[in-house]
Amino acid sequence: MDEVFAFVSDARNRPGWDDSVGSEELTSPEPIGVGSTVRTRMQSMGRDLEIDWEIVEHEPPSHQRIESTSGPFSTTLVYDLEGDPDGTAVRFSVTGRPSGPMRLMQPLIGRTTQRNLDKAFARLKEVLEGRS
Repeated sequence: MDEVFAFVSDARNRPGWDDSVGSEELTSPEPIGVGSTVRTRMQSMGRDLEIDWEIVEHEPPSHQRIESTSGPFSTTLVYDLEGDPDGTAVRFSVTGRPSGPMRLMQPLIGRTTQRNLDKAFARLKEVLEGRS
């Protein structure tokens, strides 16, 4: 579980398993923890996006919460990991809070995000199993 958390909680690894992400860079000094900041360059719904994030909860090896500090709307990412005899279960949630006219697009944003995440986490499983 420690190795999985270390890999998932380091945003710089995300482009290797999430095709929607072009790059993620740590924009604050190491080590990664509460207060660390990250810049993501990604594509979603045909748009190029740049989003800045701050890690607000970091509890190795089981939990990390990240809040956007820029981007099209406020977003929260949460990773919860749980070990079991067969490996490590990764539970991930994303909560976007579009406002104004963007609220009308919320159902489309949700479906697109879910499709991207389904593909990304299938790829993450392949990457992690290939490392062991």
